[in-house]
Amino acid sequence: MNNPSLKAERPASPDLKSLMLPELKQLIADMKEPEYRAVQIASWVFGKGVESIDQMTNLSKNLRTELHKHAHISQLRLTHQSKSRRSPTTKFLFELEDGQTVETVLIGGSQRNTICISTQVGCAIGCRFCASGLAGLVRNMTTSEIVDQVLQVRRIFGERRPINNVVIMGMGEPLANYNNVMQAVRIINASWGLGIGARKITLSTSGLVPKIYELAKEHLQFELSVSLHAADDKTRSLIVPINKRYPIKALMQACVDYVTTTNRIITFEYVLLQGVNDRFTDVKNLGALLRNMKYKLNIIPYNPVKGLSFEAPNERRQSVFIEALHSAGLKVTVRRERGRDINAACGQLRLEREQATG
Repeated sequence: MNNPSLKAERPASPDLKSLMLPELKQLIADMKEPEYRAVQIASWVFGKGVESIDQMTNLSKNLRTELHKHAHISQLRLTHQSKSRRSPTTKFLFELEDGQTVETVLIGGSQRNTICISTQVGCAIGCRFCASGLAGLVRNMTTSEIVDQVLQVRRIFGERRPINNVVIMGMGEPLANYNNVMQAVRIINASWGLGIGARKITLSTSGLVPKIYELAKEHLQFELSVSLHAADDKTRSLIVPINKRYPIKALMQACVDYVTTTNRIITFEYVLLQGVNDRFTDVKNLGALLRNMKYKLNIIPYNPVKGLSFEAPNERRQSVFIEALHSAGLKVTVRRERGRDINAACGQLRLEREQATG
């Protein structure tokens, strides 16, 4: 199945996990109930993470019965969980209500736990080194499906590994599912929702230029990450095909507008591919491209994908490249390898499971 227009099969009633507090208040008002009930429901759904309306025990039985008629609570179903032996990284495969599957990753650190969540089933961008788009785009995820990834992982680990950071860098292009993702971000951030600070939320894009301009007007203080991967159009078009539609000049103009409008820095992600974008000419191009920008350049050694020909440079070549970036005055961080033994790169687990089941 490879139909981007396909929608998730959903009941006609709204999913409580997808509603903002004003929408909950309107739902309650339509039911002729006092407004404070909306706050109680939000606390049950997002605070306690209940799986059923019937678990909302401070609501009367009659109110719970009525709420069943006006709304529902969906659930992701955990079908697979893999824990890395090399790092505090755990990968989850969740089944959606229509049988599609998506991946979520929890990455542990010394002082924080970061969850990486998906926004689409598959991906239409087709980055040449990524597993997410190998089977194309199936559909957008709903707001509740995006939010529920955090709720489900929080339920699994509880206080043992509290979630401090959310990165929207899993399967899919977040800005291609703009409305659902923005609603999910607001719920994840809200004090009545999941209560994760805006600056602890990072949204990633491969470079949908019009949506970056739109994003700058959202007045949300989250972090923006742009999947750059190359500093010249020829190389970037080869590995990130959307560059043919929105070339680097247009992308950088949108990024400058974002920085100017929000006064926030942008993180440029750069997956290091042997013989493709790890040359000294790439260092020079990056220096010229990022001059006068408020940015951070995040170097990511490639996590190999079965069936794809790309490889990560060896450690010596990586070190030489990174040192050259530092020498050129670039602001560089390096994301160290995590989860390779559990295929933690986007889309790998889902692809393997689909291939195994035919």
